[in-house]
Amino acid sequence: MGELTLVRHGQAGDVMGDYDRLSELGLRQAARVGPALQGAVAWDQAWSGTMRRHQLSAAAALPSLEGPPPLQLDPRWNEFDHQEVIRVGLAAGLGHSTSPGVIPSFFSAAMARWADPAHAHEYNEPYAVFYERVVAGLDALCAGLGQGERAVVFTSGGVISAVCRSLLGLSPVVSFEINLVLFNSGLTRLRVSGARRSLVQLNLSHHLEGEAGLLTRS
Repeated sequence: MGELTLVRHGQAGDVMGDYDRLSELGLRQAARVGPALQGAVAWDQAWSGTMRRHQLSAAAALPSLEGPPPLQLDPRWNEFDHQEVIRVGLAAGLGHSTSPGVIPSFFSAAMARWADPAHAHEYNEPYAVFYERVVAGLDALCAGLGQGERAVVFTSGGVISAVCRSLLGLSPVVSFEINLVLFNSGLTRLRVSGARRSLVQLNLSHHLEGEAGLLTRS
């Protein structure tokens, strides 16, 4: 039996600006991940999406581990283009403004439109393609995970919610609700036994609770 831990990246940049980076707070959050992972006996594999915020999160966390494995990159762990989803949603009249931030009701509606096959042609990566990509990445990693091995993946909230959908048989819309509550640098743990994957813990945040202001979802 193997174990897989998914780490959401630390707080990123402006939602509709340079999002693919980490804020100073995001770097502090990601640094807290390493000590939280250190409790495991050993980590055999470390993975990241190819996005900058994923790799920066990994770079802040992994040095705290004793003998950390080399970081491997796989674009299948990359997030969907949330800015495109927002722009298309605004153009469709689902909302009027994203200032000062994207309100959950608008974002939920915009995500539901993205998941609707009738609108797939409006997006560079339709939801069905994104979901298949994430599941393919999960399948490949789990297939290469040996008995008793542990792997950690630095990724994004949309990816984690897609993994939860695949494990729990959720609808896309229900899985989007998971995405809205995932903490930056939160941990989600899976147990892997052959072709069987089980969700063990979702959105762990104990490592972020010792300092005021570390619990964010941006």
